[in-house]
Amino acid sequence: MKLEELIYSRISGAKYGSTGLASFNGAPAIFFGPCPEDTDRGWERGRQYPRISYSLDLRGDPERQTAGTLYVDVWCTEDGPAPEDIEPVLRAVLCGVIMAPEHDNPCSFSWQASQTFQSARETKTDKVIGVTVTFDMIAFPEQITSDPDPVLAMMKFIRDEYPEITVIGQNTLPDFTEPSEEHPAVYFRLDGYELGRETHTVAWLEGVVACHVFAPGASARQRWIRALVDNLARRGEVIMLDTSPMFLRRIAADNTLDPLAAGQIRLGATWGILKYPTYAHGINHVGTAATKGQKQ
Repeated sequence: MKLEELIYSRISGAKYGSTGLASFNGAPAIFFGPCPEDTDRGWERGRQYPRISYSLDLRGDPERQTAGTLYVDVWCTEDGPAPEDIEPVLRAVLCGVIMAPEHDNPCSFSWQASQTFQSARETKTDKVIGVTVTFDMIAFPEQITSDPDPVLAMMKFIRDEYPEITVIGQNTLPDFTEPSEEHPAVYFRLDGYELGRETHTVAWLEGVVACHVFAPGASARQRWIRALVDNLARRGEVIMLDTSPMFLRRIAADNTLDPLAAGQIRLGATWGILKYPTYAHGINHVGTAATKGQKQ
């Protein structure tokens, strides 16, 4: 499904109190873009509120390729369910879930703000009020480059050491992935690198690998961050796919950082690249040993 369809699926699958949302053409009154006019015949039994409309504002991001803002408007009347009752439901179904749109990068949303409003439109008996809920969206593009790849090495390390963790970019994701305390998710990206020292055969690169840890609640995230940091600190290195070591020179963790944008773990890594390909001398002349007594 496309991203806007995934968003619709999450919103439409939620429970909005005893009355629920109004219906339009047999479906919940949830619209991507403007709502239909109140005079439209699609409204069932004349009930038009509560209703939800949403829009997605995408923009390019130099590091994450795609970012954006999701705006969700909740429309109610004063004599029905209050917007403040529906707003927490939207935050619960949209935040903390990793969506995997078809032919696009996985992404996730975080709540930014909620602002109430009073609409200029009115029903025959009441005023229309509502709330606009704003979410930040950040994508998780594939970070794999060329071998030896520090990001790919970290993803393989986590996959082998912690099979219960979902590795974004390594595991095949369903439409929705909801990290839990027992099954968190992680995302790795290379946050810059530079050439360090050089030897005759090896160029040593020094960079920072950022790790994003997703789990519900600060305590669960802290527990997994500590487990990963302790394991990496004991090892001091991670073996890359070409069997060369990637040395961990510095490990820093901060659970207060945004897991969506910044990531809570930063690994100062050093890895080597061979300057020259492996060369073996070829055999230029092939002959057979002479049999005893035969002329050479």
